[in-house]
Amino acid sequence: MCQDNVKELADNYHHPTAGSLGLSAALRPIAVGPLALIDRILDMSKPRAAMLRSRSKDDFDVLFRIADDLATWEERSAASPAPLTREAFKNRLEQGDADDTGKNVRFVIDVDGAAVGSVSLFDFDELARHAEVGIALVPEARGQGIGSAAISQIVEFAFVRCNLRRVHLQVIESNLGAIRAYEKAGFVVEGRQRQHAWVRGKYEDIVIMGILRPA
Repeated sequence: MCQDNVKELADNYHHPTAGSLGLSAALRPIAVGPLALIDRILDMSKPRAAMLRSRSKDDFDVLFRIADDLATWEERSAASPAPLTREAFKNRLEQGDADDTGKNVRFVIDVDGAAVGSVSLFDFDELARHAEVGIALVPEARGQGIGSAAISQIVEFAFVRCNLRRVHLQVIESNLGAIRAYEKAGFVVEGRQRQHAWVRGKYEDIVIMGILRPA
């Protein structure tokens, strides 16, 4: 299974982002630890490189911050919004690590040594050779080309290392920034589920997007 290739890829797999990561520090609260490292890196005005790597224990605070963000819950999950404790999130990660079926491949998105998000392949179909992809970023990393770079890398990994024929995803219709990033990475709209998601007081369509491995 392609999960066996994660460590090898994490050691040397990277892709440059296209745009500047400059942001105003005045717009963000003062952070410490790994979150402070994100601030320092994303304050730099020159383009930075995004890479995919394995998760380490130092990434916990960043990943928990993303998972516990109620403001963007519907963009990341089909489950009902609810507060998340650190202990519950830790247990979720441990359960995922204990899964040795090879049905999920998870990476941390790294920018110059700082974890800024995660991207994963899941729901593998071994016969038809396809899987779904999901991605989540800290607010400071959005709109900087990092998501597009990470999606392009995970798609390449899916096609070249996992021998998949197709990668697909779901996104709520109002998440226009994500849709643009997916289109930039080569995804096309394949259809939609009308008024399928309840998002902050109203129904929204779920847009289905996919990309096929070149012949």
